Amino acid sequence: MQRDPAERRRVTRNILLALLTVVLIAAVLNIAVQLYAILHRTYRTETAIQATMSDSVKLTGAASFSATPVQGSGNLGYLVEDGERVTVGTAIAEYYTADGQDLLREELTNLDREISLLERSQNSTGSDLSVLTTQTRSALYNLLDQLDAGNYTAIRSAEEEFLLAQNRMQVSTGQSQGFASTIAELQAQRDAIAAQLGSLDTITASTNGYFVSAGSAGLTTLDAETADAADPSRLAEILSGDLSVSADGMAGWIVSGFTWRFYATCDLETAARFDGVTSVQISVPGKQDDPLDATVVSVESDEASGLAKVVIECGTINADVLTLGQEELQVDLETFTGIRISRSALHIVDGQNGVYVAVGNLQRFRKVTILYEDEDYILVPSDGALGTENEVRLYDEVIVVGTNLQDGSLM
Repeated sequence: MQRDPAERRRVTRNILLALLTVVLIAAVLNIAVQLYAILHRTYRTETAIQATMSDSVKLTGAASFSATPVQGSGNLGYLVEDGERVTVGTAIAEYYTADGQDLLREELTNLDREISLLERSQNSTGSDLSVLTTQTRSALYNLLDQLDAGNYTAIRSAEEEFLLAQNRMQVSTGQSQGFASTIAELQAQRDAIAAQLGSLDTITASTNGYFVSAGSAGLTTLDAETADAADPSRLAEILSGDLSVSADGMAGWIVSGFTWRFYATCDLETAARFDGVTSVQISVPGKQDDPLDATVVSVESDEASGLAKVVIECGTINADVLTLGQEELQVDLETFTGIRISRSALHIVDGQNGVYVAVGNLQRFRKVTILYEDEDYILVPSDGALGTENEVRLYDEVIVVGTNLQDGSLM
């Protein structure tokens, strides 16, 4: 029995509708699967940047300086900065005997700075605008760097250098005819304040050297002669006590010479790391952050006590150094520069160290040669090139977190 045309059309329509439904369901499932894979893919990358890492040890000990005490007490106003070099007869501090004298001195000092800055501005010998522009830009960048770093001790000098460059630009371009009238006004103010302040009793330097005030100094009672003569056990005993110098009745100290020493004890395993090492860099995080060049004078080991005595000498004196006393010193035995990569990115594939990098939407395996590593990072050479033993290049996007990593796979 044949179906009528209307029924055949209905059956055909139902079949086509069923097929279309199946196709749509398949398409939706496919899209859902891809969305799930994308949304649940936990890839994270870090840009490969150049960095410096150091093979370091920590030593607990004390700094020793050759220092001459500067007697003085009461309400003192310092006329020199910590770390500033002084000579015999230099006025170091003055005694304030009346209220407000310290404020007058501060105002007088600020006026002297302004006058000096303006005099230097109009005494510029350079008129090349390209040079002046470069100086201004460099001074501005330096000021911004100091502000960003919160280096408040350097902000004042950076600000003065920027103003100096700006003033010289104005004079050279004719925007200003000079600062003679302004200097005359400031000088009149200065003379009036100086007359009001009057003549004050001062404390002067009795020797040449570098001054540090009593409030800033971290000097210890450890003298080099005693420390040099002590064996590791005796030095450890000395260092275990409180070596702080009393500041009672002291205006400060004058440190003579250009070198100072740091004495420490450590275990034999740490001492062995100094084998063959003479030149190092030292720092004290939080006090002297910038690494300073130093020399390992001696490493004396005592097998019986299991201790070693380490003597390090440094030829840099500054305000931060003069705050050092009993400290934990960081000693950089060797320094490496290269591209720093998180250890979490390191993989071993077919016995080869490497990392995966994102190239477009693809994962690519790149071989690496490790220069130095610690618990958080590895350092690889910065001259990487494809086809060599070290293929990671500067600014590669290194995958530090990811699943199912495979060379050539989609991200």
